[in-house]
Amino acid sequence: MFWKGMTHPRLEKQTMKFKLSPLASALALLFVLPGVANANETNNATGDATTDTSPDDLTINSTPIFNPGARGAGMGEAQAALSEGSSGVFHNPAGIALAYMYAVNGGVLINETGNTLSLAIVDSKTNPSVSAGLGVGYYFNRDEGADVGVLDIKLPIALPVVPDRVSIGIAGRYMRAKAGDIEIVNGFSLDGGAIFRLVDGLHLGVQLKNLLDVCKQDNICSSWAPMTLGGGLAFKTRDLAAAVDIDADLGSTDSAALNVEAGFEYLIQGMVPVRVGYRRLSATSSNILTLGSGWQSKAAGVNLSYQHDFSTNNFGNIALDVSAYF
Repeated sequence: MFWKGMTHPRLEKQTMKFKLSPLASALALLFVLPGVANANETNNATGDATTDTSPDDLTINSTPIFNPGARGAGMGEAQAALSEGSSGVFHNPAGIALAYMYAVNGGVLINETGNTLSLAIVDSKTNPSVSAGLGVGYYFNRDEGADVGVLDIKLPIALPVVPDRVSIGIAGRYMRAKAGDIEIVNGFSLDGGAIFRLVDGLHLGVQLKNLLDVCKQDNICSSWAPMTLGGGLAFKTRDLAAAVDIDADLGSTDSAALNVEAGFEYLIQGMVPVRVGYRRLSATSSNILTLGSGWQSKAAGVNLSYQHDFSTNNFGNIALDVSAYF
């Protein structure tokens, strides 16, 4: 992959120093501020009925689309074992410890109803023993009806337990979502994950999302921030990657719903990716085809993807992002 040559330096004769870089400390402050600002607010799932919006208008199919990163989106979001650098912020926090770098990623996702803007920053270079990052996403709708706004902030921290072999990570998450005067979500949760290099080229990933219940059994909230447990296998070489993930969605419906994601990537001349993927989301009976491409080098990358859901007649999701590595 384009990370090649950027793996962690060997930590010979070093003890694990759990000291965050100045960047990581600043990111931690940015993560805590939204919760402090809203500490005195009441988390009310129904809100004041001052608009025409009611809980009955909100369903699992009205869930906002969060930006999964254009590379992951083009590969069917099968990233449990493939997450590296900034993609770990979106998918598996353990991935931010796999690449020795500073990374910045900015993106936008567009569909028929709304847009999602995102920013991800990763620092695994200042202190190779502890990698840290920040992810911020903001969704706003463009269609008629109540205004929908969703703020999603993640602060991942990861450890290369065995450099280039095993990494583990955890991410604090703050999410606030409103539809008109109805507050859907307002609270903190946790994501977690681990990535193992079993043998050269073969990787196993485990990812856990929304481990803390911020929804208090509210059905609409649970479909917007569901707890999911899963993992995947990936095979990758310098120019080729293939992955399959299986996740159990424990919040979107009354019973566990199984999600299957698969993706493939090939780099032409080591610089131009061609991506294709598939997603099956049982909770919404969605069958999604994904495509992607772009350009990348060891210093920067541009990625573009498209996702089309065959269960609807709507235009799909377009994701575009730009990354820099140094």
